[in-house]
Amino acid sequence: MRRKLIVVFLGIIIITGVFFTFKSIQNRSSQPPRLTISEIEWDYGQVKPNEKYTHIFTIKNEGDEELIIERARASCGCIKISLSSKNIQPGKSTELKTIFDTTGYDGKVKKEVYITSNDPQEPNRVVNLSLEVEHQTRPVISFSEAEWNFGYISQGEIPTLNWVIENKGDEDLIITKIDTYEHIKHNITFPLNIPPQGKHNTILTYDSTGHELGESREAISIFSNDPRRGSISLRIRGYISEAVKPSITILPPELKLNLTDISKEETMGKFTIENYGKGSLKIVSVKTSADYLVPLYSELEIGSGEKKDLQIILLKDKLIEETKEEIEEYLYLNIAIPIKISK
Repeated sequence: MRRKLIVVFLGIIIITGVFFTFKSIQNRSSQPPRLTISEIEWDYGQVKPNEKYTHIFTIKNEGDEELIIERARASCGCIKISLSSKNIQPGKSTELKTIFDTTGYDGKVKKEVYITSNDPQEPNRVVNLSLEVEHQTRPVISFSEAEWNFGYISQGEIPTLNWVIENKGDEDLIITKIDTYEHIKHNITFPLNIPPQGKHNTILTYDSTGHELGESREAISIFSNDPRRGSISLRIRGYISEAVKPSITILPPELKLNLTDISKEETMGKFTIENYGKGSLKIVSVKTSADYLVPLYSELEIGSGEKKDLQIILLKDKLIEETKEEIEEYLYLNIAIPIKISK
């Protein structure tokens, strides 16, 4: 009997051991993938400008299932990254190679590398990179405005922008060219040299004559010897509406008569009046502010779409006294506008 009890007892122990061993193996095999990185921060130290520096990180899968690197990217185009493999078996590792290009940088620089995987605990990991670039003399281009909004204009208008290009560096800035459009003009002669901490006042004009109506979004590109921003753009936007013709135009806006051009006792100048309206234009009274300026017509009628000349005669003998100063007088026109009343 005693021997039987011992056998039963030993059997229970063996069964229990087998059960727990099987359970341990089962739990172990169900462990999800786990990503570990050799360093989560890396300092390249003090480096030289315009050089490339490499560091290799080790990514290991410490889980029991396949680790998949879904994406790896840098926070800046100055860092190139590559993975030896995106699929990592349990217990295995892969290399993450980083190449940091210091071109255009000066002083302390901090960037990041982002890693996305199927690690359920930490699917998104960040590796911090830092370095300090030795100072180098270089030009630094800067604009007074990064965008020109010329607003709401009528087709044919020519808005202007007083635009300042500045060199904030400690070496001469050289503007080599500007890529622009035919209707956008500037006053720069190439090459344009701007000394350190110097400025250049640039005038830009935008000729909207014949331009497509509606919203306008364009950009011009400026090229220079700035090692960090060799090409930089100025955005230009606004809205161009259809030009509205006036109903009446009078040209020139002012008439100039020169006493030295007078032959004999009088001289003559003229205004041209054009009617763009749909109806007839009636000028019922034509007068001047001085009796020595005589209009050729006392009244005038101009049909729709027509234009007529209104001559003004200057009578020399009517001038009270000769003067060396410029005299300013005026032409007065009274226009009759019809008012129709119906029952």
